[in-house]
Amino acid sequence: MEAGYQIPITALVLIGIMLAFTVITTWLFRVQKTSADYYLAGRKVNSFINASAISSDYLSAASFLGVAGIAFLKGFDGIIFAFGFFVGYIALLLFLASPLRKFGKYTVPDFVSERFHSKTARVIGVIGVLCISMFYMAPQMLGAGKVMGLLLNIEYKKAIVIIALIITAYVSVGGMKGTTVNQLVQFWILFGAMFLLAFIPFVIKGYTYTDVISFLHSLNQPEPITGKMFVGADYTSPGYWLTNLKDTFSLLLALMFGTAGLPHILVRFYTAPDGKAARRTVIYVLILIGLFYIMSPYVGHVMRYVYMQADKMHLAPHLTAWLAKNGKNLAVPVAGSYFGGQILLGIVVAGAFAAILSTVAGLIITCAGAIGHDLVVNVFNPDMPEQNRVKIARIASVLVGLLGIPLGFVAENLQIAVLVGLAFAIAASTFFPVLVMGIWWPKMTKNGAIAGLLTGILGSFIMILGKSYLPTALQFKNPGGFVMLFAFAAIILFSKLEYAQKGEAALPEDVEEVMTVLHGAEQG
Repeated sequence: MEAGYQIPITALVLIGIMLAFTVITTWLFRVQKTSADYYLAGRKVNSFINASAISSDYLSAASFLGVAGIAFLKGFDGIIFAFGFFVGYIALLLFLASPLRKFGKYTVPDFVSERFHSKTARVIGVIGVLCISMFYMAPQMLGAGKVMGLLLNIEYKKAIVIIALIITAYVSVGGMKGTTVNQLVQFWILFGAMFLLAFIPFVIKGYTYTDVISFLHSLNQPEPITGKMFVGADYTSPGYWLTNLKDTFSLLLALMFGTAGLPHILVRFYTAPDGKAARRTVIYVLILIGLFYIMSPYVGHVMRYVYMQADKMHLAPHLTAWLAKNGKNLAVPVAGSYFGGQILLGIVVAGAFAAILSTVAGLIITCAGAIGHDLVVNVFNPDMPEQNRVKIARIASVLVGLLGIPLGFVAENLQIAVLVGLAFAIAASTFFPVLVMGIWWPKMTKNGAIAGLLTGILGSFIMILGKSYLPTALQFKNPGGFVMLFAFAAIILFSKLEYAQKGEAALPEDVEEVMTVLHGAEQG
């Protein structure tokens, strides 16, 4: 541990208080009589509370630490991530939120199966949910182990085990009701931390965005510690991502429409009382995460501003070393320590911990629904009593939660961005095309849905894991947008082929009724 660094006692106290609240909340909501209570909080979640919980679910450790971190590291290029993450919710608002809630099922595979009356589509959908969720969970556990281990002097694997056990316990006992209340509180902790990190330098210190960027743009000098040449014009101008059209286009599509295809986000719209509440929820989410994604790149740029003047700005040696070694992940906690000492660092660490808890909790609930509801109940035992369904939900939550331990171990030496990118790539190319076409195109068929799901899953894995074996023209930093276009094409092609072969018999018998439910006026 670097000289001059002290373990933030404030962080330990705040995390202790947060965990105590989590335990109390979990105990209060420990009783769930039906699977709808466990998975969807009885479909009675207020729009603003739901929006806070969704925002908390979405603003993972990757967002809380990563957006400011990538802005610190890459400058102007880093803003593309904040832009893509935000715009994804506009796609949700326009295309998916209200119709999904009107359809009134439990999970994303539920929609695919019920829309096309296909168990095969349901099973492939479950595979998609698990693939996305596991690759999304791994970087959360990685972030937890690295950041909590570094800041609180906890060994990496111990941190992984402790966090996995805590989250598994409160999700399996409290279900969606307990998880929602905890996510509500966790969101305002992490949002409050980011607000303070932006408010102090902007309002109290007077570091305007114009002054910060102008200074960095004019600067050409070696970086502190590393000695690497820093070229200000490169930092404040479009770099690789924004000048390489192929990669920029695919990345933006993956971030935008991957957001609209993340199963742990989509499932929360089923918790709303009705379609109107679902739409209101998305509007609130746009406001909340929009503010967050305005503040976080600013924090990253300010920390670059401070870092490049480490001596003049009296940046402590251990903080300078943190930025030099791992600024892409630690710009936010360094900002907390620099601008607010142990107290603000404690709040920031608690915010990072809240982001991890919230996101992994949402992923566990989603995977539990895919395993317990979609596979065990709907595929193998549709007549299972309601009481047993809740037990299956709890068991599935425990299994998925504990799976976070080996995922964290395996991911220890991997890059967070690669894992998160894979999750977004699969989501953009799998669920978004199938949901959009299933909701808005009445002539989509069962074969089209299956083809779209398989194209998205297999195409993503081939283009990411087999990247080095592909021609240069087909090598992408993030192939999500590229594969997504093929998934749309597969849906249209196989639907038209099936329709040409079977005529009207290729369409589900209740397609008109389903379209009326999805797009008609709500009753009551």
